[in-house]
Amino acid sequence: MTDPQDEPTALPEVRVGHVDREIAARQLQLAVEEGRLDLLELDRRLVTVYSARTTDELVAVTADLPAAATAREPIELSVGSGTRKKGGQWIVPAEITAECTSGTIVIDFSQAFCPHREVVLHASVGSGGLKLIVPRGWMVDVDRVRAKSGDVRSKVTGPVRPGAPLLRVDGRVGSGALLARYPRRPRRSFVAWLLNKPRPA
Repeated sequence: MTDPQDEPTALPEVRVGHVDREIAARQLQLAVEEGRLDLLELDRRLVTVYSARTTDELVAVTADLPAAATAREPIELSVGSGTRKKGGQWIVPAEITAECTSGTIVIDFSQAFCPHREVVLHASVGSGGLKLIVPRGWMVDVDRVRAKSGDVRSKVTGPVRPGAPLLRVDGRVGSGALLARYPRRPRRSFVAWLLNKPRPA
């Protein structure tokens, strides 16, 4: 006869927050863009996502999608004297390597899906430039980047959204520059300026 005290104790359910739901919803939207889900299935799953209270409920909604596996694979970006850009809608892995000699690399996270709480970026910059563009609410740590005669700056100083990713950057900069910033605000068009221009009395 089994002693009830010997039976394993069930682990408590982990509650989810707004950021967890946003990550799951973004994963579903990417699945639609890749042709893995149709719009009807997207609507059905989004209802479950936004009503989910525990991680188990979110996992069940995205368990048959490959984004989690894809996001585990590190990516490497390198350029000589040209320019390379990584942006748009993409899945952010937990580790990124960026190497540029005299060229420029731009990594834009503003529309990316990031399922990780922390992303490590290994930077190697010669006389070129590395630009990191992150959404508002993210955190960026560049304190571990060694600079010889170049410039390392982070303009990411706004309020941090609870649960948002931390982009931790390490590596070196020679005579080039590394800059982390938010996306630029869209400029007001000339027509919009005319519409909002005060009329003469």
